[in-house]
Amino acid sequence: MGHTMKWGTLPPKRPCLWLSQLLVLTGLFYFCSGITPKSVTKRVKETVMLSCDYNTSTEELTSLRIYWQKDSKMVLAILLGKVQVWPEYENRTITDMNDNPRIVILALRLSDSGTYTCVIQKPDLKGAYKLEHLTSVRLMIRADFPVPTINDLGNPSPNIRRVICSTSGGFPRPHLYWLENGEELNATNTTLSQDPETKLYMISSELDFNMTSNHSFLCLVKYGDLTVSQTFYWQESKPTPSANQHLTWTIIIPVSAFGISVIIAVILTCLTCRNAAIRRQRRENEVEMESDSQS
Repeated sequence: MGHTMKWGTLPPKRPCLWLSQLLVLTGLFYFCSGITPKSVTKRVKETVMLSCDYNTSTEELTSLRIYWQKDSKMVLAILLGKVQVWPEYENRTITDMNDNPRIVILALRLSDSGTYTCVIQKPDLKGAYKLEHLTSVRLMIRADFPVPTINDLGNPSPNIRRVICSTSGGFPRPHLYWLENGEELNATNTTLSQDPETKLYMISSELDFNMTSNHSFLCLVKYGDLTVSQTFYWQESKPTPSANQHLTWTIIIPVSAFGISVIIAVILTCLTCRNAAIRRQRRENEVEMESDSQS
């Protein structure tokens, strides 16, 4: 795998003219044949390998002309072993020229989506180059939004809380909704921006809500036929006792305990005295009964 192979001679003079003609002929061929190219789906920043599906040998490669194009634009050309890469694919496209010519595109972009065609020309006995092989593959680039994040922004006013939901790095254009119990809420501020180079989107939205009740908010982001979401829960906080309330209880509890102890002590004393009186009365009765019996 490498960028350049030192096998043959330089490409012929005025290559742009016959390259343009080749692109037109290739497009007409596929339009008239009704061939549906196979598809490959990749994500932004991933790597893809595209094959010519043509078995050859190292010796034969030195005499072939291989062209890679995307839709109507050139990507890469290999003319008698000399590799030429077009500016949009420079420094991120390499060739794999073993028994089956391939190209590898690194750090995929949204703009890389399209139909890629490999055209191979081979010289006949008279040295004239003729179409030997033609194959196409449709490359589809996805840019999925990650699950949104919801962050707390504090209290813009008493009993009001503000949160923000955001996600970035996706395509196509997204739409963000705040929902509670299936009903859409009014957002405070929604911001949408697009990176001019990567064409990827970033979206964020703020929501204000009353803190005095429980909530379950759904932040829903839709892009194309896909969605991502995140849920935010809020539970009403119970009021904490004041310092005076704490002080009151610290006084009431010991005083109550002391009062109960005094009451218990009085009751026990009364019971003890009553039992002693009963025993004394019994003894006096017994003595009196003995005196009566002796007389």
